[in-house]
Amino acid sequence: MTSSHAVLVGLGLVPTTGGPPKSINLFRKALDAKVVSFTDSKMLEAEGTAIPGAVHVPVDEGLRGRSYSWVSAKSLEPAEALASNANLLSCHILYRYHVNWVKRKAKEQGVPYWVVPHGCLDPYVFTYRSFIKKLWLKWIGKSFLDGADSIICATHSERDKIAQWYTGDNLRVVHWPVTPIDDSGREGIRREVREQLGIPGDAKVLVYLGRLHPMKRPLETIEAVAKAGCDNVHLLVIGPEESYSVKECKAHAKQCSAKNVHVLGPVYGKDKERYLLASDAFISLSIRENFGHTAAESLTAGLPVILSPGNDLSGEIQSVECGWLLKDDELSTAAAAIQAFDAASASELNERGKRGKSWALEALSFDTFARNLQALAREAIEKSGH
Repeated sequence: MTSSHAVLVGLGLVPTTGGPPKSINLFRKALDAKVVSFTDSKMLEAEGTAIPGAVHVPVDEGLRGRSYSWVSAKSLEPAEALASNANLLSCHILYRYHVNWVKRKAKEQGVPYWVVPHGCLDPYVFTYRSFIKKLWLKWIGKSFLDGADSIICATHSERDKIAQWYTGDNLRVVHWPVTPIDDSGREGIRREVREQLGIPGDAKVLVYLGRLHPMKRPLETIEAVAKAGCDNVHLLVIGPEESYSVKECKAHAKQCSAKNVHVLGPVYGKDKERYLLASDAFISLSIRENFGHTAAESLTAGLPVILSPGNDLSGEIQSVECGWLLKDDELSTAAAAIQAFDAASASELNERGKRGKSWALEALSFDTFARNLQALAREAIEKSGH
């Protein structure tokens, strides 16, 4: 059997980068791969690595570094040494110098490469700096995509959105896996957390979990709860400050007369799981989620979900009936879903949660993910003669 010696190449793999480091770490585990990250030195010093054992190549401090993550030949030496033994390269994220490096290394060594866009070809991405990205696609990107053995998408929705820019037959869908949340102690955790936050035991709790950033729409989520006007619904807003602060979110809730909004800031690990288990449903009105790790985690915890059309995971669960999948981004549509959530009986919420959990445990298991990736890797390496 052909074994892979894969090297995954990413950009700025530090904790605050968000979803890509999580996904790349899963690729690393599935393939027993090495990781190279083109990283800003100050970010790395402040945060540390998001992936154990990753080789971080410092990008230049000048204009080329800031605008294109350019790296000097001297700085590249550790990455060059690591890649010299690779029989498969995998490029994660687009539009930066690491793409040029992957393309060059693959050609020099005669090895295949993958492209994992992580949502970089989503139409939303072209609503800002569009001219530069289209120019990059014309001169670099399209030939890079065409030469890839596989372009790996997390969902069918992500794959379909790419068709605006690329329609090659090397597009593949491999669902990212998620670590299931143990919900065996749910009732006790539910009581404890609700008592801690002053939430009545019979209230309906929605949880928002994500960065406090305009793309994730935390302020709009608060407004939708206000618009729904459901006195029995409480909203937990959990996530690290970015464009918005905790203080600003609290002020916004007051400004739009949203009742029962609890802005908790960043919460991680087991504490995050506790808040999920204390809730009755997960909500994301995000403009773009090419997979949605937190939505997937919530499904494994048995929570129904309210998802905007920007959540590509929606396309995978259309027939599962495990929540409310919104047809547009209007706040009135989200408010109507919140009202439907409030009106649902405990048994209905439980049944929706069970269906979502069953789907997630099967479709999003790590074993399924690893098996699919390993099959693609073997196929690529055998075709190349390595």
